Amino acid sequence: MIDLNVWQDRFEQYKKMDYANNFYGFWRWKVSTETSQTHILDKMHLPITHEKLVPIMKAWLTYRPFDPDACLNHLRCSLEEIAPFYNRLRNISLLDLEKTSIDDIKFIWHKLGRAKEKNGMESASSKYFVIAVAKPLMFLWGQTLAFDDLVRGCLPALGFKGASNNRWSFYQWYNTMRRFQERTKNDTEFINLCNEVTRCEFGTEAQVPYGQFLDLYYWVGAKYQ
Repeated sequence: MIDLNVWQDRFEQYKKMDYANNFYGFWRWKVSTETSQTHILDKMHLPITHEKLVPIMKAWLTYRPFDPDACLNHLRCSLEEIAPFYNRLRNISLLDLEKTSIDDIKFIWHKLGRAKEKNGMESASSKYFVIAVAKPLMFLWGQTLAFDDLVRGCLPALGFKGASNNRWSFYQWYNTMRRFQERTKNDTEFINLCNEVTRCEFGTEAQVPYGQFLDLYYWVGAKYQ
């Protein structure tokens, strides 16, 4: 269970950081842009989305130690490829993760993951640097944690085996997400808090970024231990 008082304290700490401005500024734009007919990866909005992600992914060190510009060029191609899959995924929250198509989300996993691989090639093993998938997907979708090293370092104590590794298979990520889904669904007070914060920060409860809210709890906590 999430300690709500601790979460709120960490949320206030997080909002003072540039990282928060990166995410919440992007998410406000996303929420105001998307409708039933339009989304941030359609042909009209994809160039703007990529342009917004470029400085953020650099600041979030998503592609270190590799050349970030090369990786971000691969990311642009990947965004184009995943657009129809994202369109089916974008309105499914962490609480309803079982409603996602495994094939759709696995396709997204490979396409985002390959951006940090040599020559932008997909991995035959489906193992990628987890942050290469999770960081951009947290901005696009909001339902996954970013799973950087600070957050992964917290997970073994929660019973997640192998979480400290930086390369994950698709099913390790997906099964981890399912476990976070079950933990969150059983925490009604945290769900209510997430709805309230989403309404205050973004003006709607239609898209609640559960993944980011969970990520900041563990990331801020690990950062200030």
